Amino acid sequence: MQQDYKTLIIYVLTLFVVVLLIVLKKQQDHLTDLETEVVETEEHIIPADSLKQKAEIQEAEDSVKIPMRGVIGLIIDDFGYRNDHISNGFLELPGKLTYAIIPGHLHSQLFSKKAYDAGYEVIVHMPMENIGKTYGEEEYVLMSYFQDDEIKSRVNKAFQHLPEAIGLNNHQGSRGTADARVMTLLSKEIKDNKKFFIDSRTASNSLAEATMRKYGVPTNKRDVFLDNELDEEKIKIQLLKLAEVSEKKGIAIGIGHVKPQTLNVLAREIPDLQSKGFRFEFVSNLVY
Repeated sequence: MQQDYKTLIIYVLTLFVVVLLIVLKKQQDHLTDLETEVVETEEHIIPADSLKQKAEIQEAEDSVKIPMRGVIGLIIDDFGYRNDHISNGFLELPGKLTYAIIPGHLHSQLFSKKAYDAGYEVIVHMPMENIGKTYGEEEYVLMSYFQDDEIKSRVNKAFQHLPEAIGLNNHQGSRGTADARVMTLLSKEIKDNKKFFIDSRTASNSLAEATMRKYGVPTNKRDVFLDNELDEEKIKIQLLKLAEVSEKKGIAIGIGHVKPQTLNVLAREIPDLQSKGFRFEFVSNLVY
């Protein structure tokens, strides 16, 4: 009987030890799992110092934004004559540029659509009478001896020919822009078509801007010609002069032409001017 009790006690003690070992093993496994989770969590923790450093970097970047120095409206005249690497090169320039297209030429409508599709602004470069001999564009040119209806018809014909155009400036026109009757008729047609006008200022006695304001046409005038001389260094000087005028006045409007020298200068200098705080803007946003 005593032997049976000893056997029972040994059996119970053995069972207790086994259960205790199992419990200890499970606790050890649980501790190991917790340590692993802590390690994995720590790998994704971003130190507070790092967060502060990133915030300081972002704040520094935001504070380095270049202040606005001036707004430049740049019109490039005389599109329509050509459809080549030069005209196409102007479709790769940065900035909001305005392209003035002479109606009635072989490539006028094609380039108008290409420029519009590429995100540039299109206006009619309307041929007008010169003091000297007036050349070309016989179907569209505005002559001072025309009857009223003929002038009106030609203006509307030009807008129909170039439906992408939202405004108009004068091509030549040293005599036409100084003629009060012609400018009055032109202003009324532009207003009826809900367009705007830029006076290219090909003559010092131009009545165009004053007449447009009189009849409520949104308007402005050219400040600087870029390329009267087709020399890249001189074109650059004129472009920098345009930037100086914009910095002084707030806005300035320049006019250049579809020439390789002008394209080369603009391709180099526009990004540099933009990096210095000058903004190139559509002239439609610079009229009043």
